[in-house]
Amino acid sequence: MKKVLGVFGIVAIAAIASSASAQAAGGMAGMKMDHDDQKAVTQEGPTPPGWMIRPDNAANKPETVNFVVMGPGMRVTSGNTAAIYWNPANTASGAYTISGTFGVREIPLHDAIGLVWGGSDLGGDKESYGYFLVYGNGTFAVKHRSGTNNKTDVHTVVAQTANAAIKPADKDHGATSNKLAVKVAADSVRFYVNDVEVAAVDGKNPMAPSSGIYGFRVNHGISVHVAGLAKQ
Repeated sequence: MKKVLGVFGIVAIAAIASSASAQAAGGMAGMKMDHDDQKAVTQEGPTPPGWMIRPDNAANKPETVNFVVMGPGMRVTSGNTAAIYWNPANTASGAYTISGTFGVREIPLHDAIGLVWGGSDLGGDKESYGYFLVYGNGTFAVKHRSGTNNKTDVHTVVAQTANAAIKPADKDHGATSNKLAVKVAADSVRFYVNDVEVAAVDGKNPMAPSSGIYGFRVNHGISVHVAGLAKQ
């Protein structure tokens, strides 16, 4: 049975400035409320054992995403639901690297997938986690959430920025694949796409958590296969 819980810098180049501005105007890039214009999906089988889902919108029902085991990994079809996905057994502390490959089959250019790390109380009123997003248009961002309010409790750590290491989707709602990694050390948290470092923040930054649950995030209108999600 699907487990769904309640309520859930770097300067961008001119070519993406208007896209980033529009994203922010829509209310917190990467954390928008659910989109009624996205096609509805239904659950096609059992969810991966032990895994949990928290949609941004508390009103969402279990059938608003399709989350299943597929080959050596998991597949998510998100429809109109943005959510985080995690297994409580997956925790990390000290010096470590979290990585995973996101084989996107469909993604709007303005929306994103990514890694979640340093999570705590993910099913409660004091949810907190960092997340590293890659957008369909070849940009990335680093954010932090500390609370249930989709507007006031989401904070930008690294602004949405283009980087040549990211493989953008071939078109709007097109396909791509990127390997993402978050490397946590005592003095820094570093972010990689396809083994290329794209950003780093001070390890003492309170919005760059050092320990907790790890998992991933899938925003609206996305079909993605997540493989190799692991801690090293």
